[in-house]
Amino acid sequence: MSSYDYLLSDISTIKGIGTKLGKLFRKKNINTIFDLLWNLPRDFVDRSNVFPINELQVGKIQTVTVIVKKYNFPRIRNLPNKVMCEDETGKLDCIFFNSYEGYIKKILPLNTKVTISGKIGYYNKKYQITNPTHLSEDPNSVKIIDKSYSLTEGLNNKLYNKIIHEVLKNIPNLDEWLDKEILKKFDNISWKKAVLELHDPNNINKKGNFLERLIFDEILSTFLINSKIRKTIKKFKKEKKIFADNFTNNIKKELTYELTADQTNALNEINNDLKSDEKMFRLLQGDVGSGKTIVALISCFNVVNSGYQVAFMAPTEILAYQHYKLAQSLIKNKIKIGFLTSKTNYSDRKKIIKDLEKSEIKILFGTHSVFQEKINYKKLGLVIIDEQHKFGVKQRKKLSDKGGKNCDVLVMSATPIPRTMIMTIFGDMDVTIIKQKTKK
Repeated sequence: MSSYDYLLSDISTIKGIGTKLGKLFRKKNINTIFDLLWNLPRDFVDRSNVFPINELQVGKIQTVTVIVKKYNFPRIRNLPNKVMCEDETGKLDCIFFNSYEGYIKKILPLNTKVTISGKIGYYNKKYQITNPTHLSEDPNSVKIIDKSYSLTEGLNNKLYNKIIHEVLKNIPNLDEWLDKEILKKFDNISWKKAVLELHDPNNINKKGNFLERLIFDEILSTFLINSKIRKTIKKFKKEKKIFADNFTNNIKKELTYELTADQTNALNEINNDLKSDEKMFRLLQGDVGSGKTIVALISCFNVVNSGYQVAFMAPTEILAYQHYKLAQSLIKNKIKIGFLTSKTNYSDRKKIIKDLEKSEIKILFGTHSVFQEKINYKKLGLVIIDEQHKFGVKQRKKLSDKGGKNCDVLVMSATPIPRTMIMTIFGDMDVTIIKQKTKK
């Protein structure tokens, strides 16, 4: 198995992870060894220092070495089992709920010296540890710095630490893919060393060259993948959308203001994409009030004028309805538009579905409902997604596939996104930015 094959191998290939545990890991979206490495520790417990009983502090997780002296297994239901232990400075009880006598005798044999770690309690003038999970005759297996991870129900940190420790021991040395000059900026730290530093409990919530190196790797690899996707998209050929300017001009006359230079430029860039034989994947970014919506709506009308339908999706019902009402005020019933959300009643939904399939509805506004499996468009030519900056490459492609090879995609965002972030999140898309505010 190559180094990369090992890192990409299924989580179930790790020793100790069977079908049942594998399902629990998948609940945390941990499917491969790579996924396991990127689930970072959020805290740690230092069990490495051993304290005498008389120096224990109530409420803290501490480690103590004791001699097992006596068992107390009550015959009354629901009472806990107790193991009395001591050292030269005092006494301590180990309390067990729902544990069998045989199991307790096996892990805590009488008259043996055992190292125990757990949260210290105090009851009846005596220290105690309830249901200790870290105990052994071998002190080295207990005296560790234990990392704490965010886990799902059914997984515990003791088991998880054991698994991640095994994986970290087997991390391969990958061939370096970065230029030597770039590596110098990160003090020449290797990928393997960076990952080991990332899981070092002393580095939890700390920054350093190990973190910068891994972040750079992720950003650069994302750039390269997006660049390849973008080149692939540009190879897709579609029918050019042909529309006249007079319809757009009539819409502009309905406005109480003139388009800004940025809005006109944005509209021209979108129109050029629509008229091109290359599929449009474009991000339209601008602050609230910059006029993204009017640019998007005029684009909708142009697509309809060319004989296609449009799906306009917003993240909330309120925002989707605002877009719908603005469109209504501009077109004045010249074309049929629809509004669909999860709250749309059954009869109205049935009518909308029927009208879409016959292409009677030209523009459908709504929430995620506009892309449900039962919603079929006769000739979808443009998908507009408002404020869906969390949508990834796959989701955007899935939405455009609803319309087939002739469907263009326009994503809008009012969220201020730095240029580097735009390249990372939307690197597969062309970008248009509206900076000027609309003057009304």
